[in-house]
Amino acid sequence: MTALVVREDLTLRDPRRLISKSFVSQVGICGQKAWYQIHEPRPWTAPEKVTFGSAVDAGVEVIVKALRDGAEPDLAAAHHEAMLRVDGEVNRPDDGLVFVALKQFTEWSVVHEVDWTGAATQPHIRLELPGIGEVDAHPDLILSGGVIVDIKTGKAAKPEDAAATSYTELGLYALLYQEHTGERARNVAYWTYVRSRMPWWQERIAPVTDHLLRVARHRVAAVARAIEADSLLNDGVTVPINSVFTSPPRYGCGDCQYHPDLGGPCEWAEEIAS
Repeated sequence: MTALVVREDLTLRDPRRLISKSFVSQVGICGQKAWYQIHEPRPWTAPEKVTFGSAVDAGVEVIVKALRDGAEPDLAAAHHEAMLRVDGEVNRPDDGLVFVALKQFTEWSVVHEVDWTGAATQPHIRLELPGIGEVDAHPDLILSGGVIVDIKTGKAAKPEDAAATSYTELGLYALLYQEHTGERARNVAYWTYVRSRMPWWQERIAPVTDHLLRVARHRVAAVARAIEADSLLNDGVTVPINSVFTSPPRYGCGDCQYHPDLGGPCEWAEEIAS
């Protein structure tokens, strides 16, 4: 069992050696893209919706650290750190919109109801899951009493069962937490900043059940088996072929680095567009 350590940059890591939460989630979003990430990793230009989320994540982390230490959150410092996180990004988010999101977070009723004692921000958990292999993840927050929180931003509110059915994200975090601590997490939750005309923070929370853990384990194990099968099928071939990661994209292909319009090799984009 390994300890929690500081967050590190694992960009373009090879899932054949280390399965990450982001790769498991990507398989569910588009199998073809996940496959290309194994065989032809390419840099990605994050769209504004992603850089906005990254900025808010960084600012919330500063606010939470202050609350954990019993201090009044410094909104200006949180906003400064948020914009540093996305410094140099092509699609940098609007400073004012990020500030509003962080300000609303400090005013959100849920924030004032939380026991912040011992809260861990962006802990890095990397360990061996039996029957799966080495897995890596960075939950945004782990609160006292075993509450795992993921910070999100999005244009729409999450459905009521979002946390209870988040098997390859919150469920995976819960598996790793249990393997690391020897105890079951109590709850998993999404805290989402909904970017509607009247933006607001939303909480979706669910208990960690046998069902959540069981389905999470099976789904992550399925990804591990798919990686192994792909490696066996393409062992020694000159040009690898994707015959395992066959799920189509769920949300379109517009900003994908493998889209032909961006110089990528993916043929699915043209088929889907037609």
